[in-house]
Amino acid sequence: MEDPAVQIALLVIVAVGATWLAGRLRIPSILFLMAIGLVVGPGFGLVDPDALFGGVLTPAVSLAVGIILFEGGLSLRLREIEGQQRVIWLLVTVGVVITWIVGTAAAAVFTDLSLGASFLLGSILVVSGPTVVGPILRTVRPSRSVASILKWESIFIDGIGAMVAVLTFDVVLIGLAGESPLSISLEVLAFVVAGVAGGAAVAVLAIVPLRRHWVPEHLLSLFGIAAALLAFTVSNAFAHESGLLATTVLGLILANHRPIKTEQIIRFSEVVRVLLIGVLFIVLTARLTRDELSTIGFGLIGLVAALVLVARPLAVAASTWRSGLSQPARRLLAGVAPRGIVAASVASVFALELESAGYEGAESLVPLTFAVIMATVIIYGLGAGPLARRLGLAESNQQGVLIVGAGPVEQAIAKTLHQSGIAVVVATTNRSDEYRLRMDGYRTFYGNILNEDVDLELELTGIGRLLAVTPNDEVNTLACQRFADVFGGSETYQLSEGPQPPGIEMSHQIGRTLFADDLDYETLRHELERGTTLRRTQLSETFTIDDLDVDQAMIRPAFAVRNGRLSVVTTGTDKRTISNLAKGDTLIWIPLAAPERA
Repeated sequence: MEDPAVQIALLVIVAVGATWLAGRLRIPSILFLMAIGLVVGPGFGLVDPDALFGGVLTPAVSLAVGIILFEGGLSLRLREIEGQQRVIWLLVTVGVVITWIVGTAAAAVFTDLSLGASFLLGSILVVSGPTVVGPILRTVRPSRSVASILKWESIFIDGIGAMVAVLTFDVVLIGLAGESPLSISLEVLAFVVAGVAGGAAVAVLAIVPLRRHWVPEHLLSLFGIAAALLAFTVSNAFAHESGLLATTVLGLILANHRPIKTEQIIRFSEVVRVLLIGVLFIVLTARLTRDELSTIGFGLIGLVAALVLVARPLAVAASTWRSGLSQPARRLLAGVAPRGIVAASVASVFALELESAGYEGAESLVPLTFAVIMATVIIYGLGAGPLARRLGLAESNQQGVLIVGAGPVEQAIAKTLHQSGIAVVVATTNRSDEYRLRMDGYRTFYGNILNEDVDLELELTGIGRLLAVTPNDEVNTLACQRFADVFGGSETYQLSEGPQPPGIEMSHQIGRTLFADDLDYETLRHELERGTTLRRTQLSETFTIDDLDVDQAMIRPAFAVRNGRLSVVTTGTDKRTISNLAKGDTLIWIPLAAPERA
């Protein structure tokens, strides 16, 4: 497999496959990606990234990380951190310093690194990053305040952490140790000014054509990527690695400039981010050698323990002091701090320069960093969920549904699911419907579900799927599109659009079709007006699924509840899913004829 085209194609295919599998298993994708990197690199020598990419590897990695942070910046909206700005600011300043000090001390005590190399490793390990925090948040879905703080911290700490690492590299190892504190302060100032000014300047240039609609719709995504690359390049020209901060600032400004819409840019950027993260982790891990891996000793346990049990709790305690955050929220913040792609890329870049300069211990820097990344992802990735649920900040059984609409069909579905023990949130723009449902004990949301800021107000704790069942097919489709990233495409459902005019194909359906193709809104409403209600049948030893005879045309399965888990019947539901229901399971079904008696 020496053909570079074949190797690159396989890297992309494997990266996408590993990311998909991780999503199906609901575990952090980085674990699969790093494991694959170890197999194809030091394991069997199938891929040599340095030979494959040559001298473009290092700048390509930096550019890729810049784009990843740009996409993260686009998700930062100032409204979601109202009242928590101080906590976030302290986490990315005071928290960074605390983590740096503890990490340096632990590296010096538990590893064979020199004091200078320990100081550098400590600076590299201060970052977390959206590449690893984001998947954890999507899986755990903690309370909104905690999720917002973790997201903002993970994105901004990458740029700041890169600055700390670069300055440490310069001060300790390149020769600025004899410089005055004023010179070092000026370098820090140059980094911040270059990053903020570079990102802001490009944002101003980009806003003009975006506001005036000079950029065609099909070029919006590429326009955003080009703007990020421009900000990265311009900022780096003035201060090394400040481009990471610049791309974050650019995304932040565009995301919070209301006259422009960034949805199209975000959708494409997310695709690019997933691809870049997958390929980067495999490539960077594959660069490790067996000799480098052999340098990892038992000192790694002490280093990781210090970061997890000492550094993070201290950083959170100092940053949340007198913040008003609840004790459970503070504990959860202290329980999420995995390391990500910036730590891996920065360590890889520095190691190359250190090894070429003959610096002692340079060969241990990269394997230790990657080992810490993997260890923290395992600890936090597998432990954050149970911790959040134990603290009451997340639910273990996210079987609930978000129902869009509050008409007669929507209310009938909501009532039946609620009676079956399934959590329900009903979203509506009708104030009287919202008030009545809330008085009846339902969780409700009043507002436009398609608003880009809706997730700042919508509480989705315990909710795992969307049912778009309004009479407006376009609203149903847009709702499924809006929440596909939240629940996943497999858990967004909408009613059938019903029969189309002869010879006209108008369907733009995105969500999975609820119930059956012939059960559109008008059909269901007509049945309700005739007196039909959704039926709930709990199976027993004396009354089985065969007795119900769901193959009848008038009995249409809608939902199944087994051991507290909800299954939604769609046009693609395997009949075996229904036929396998047993004692204690509940089938919710729709009778298509008015019942003879209640």
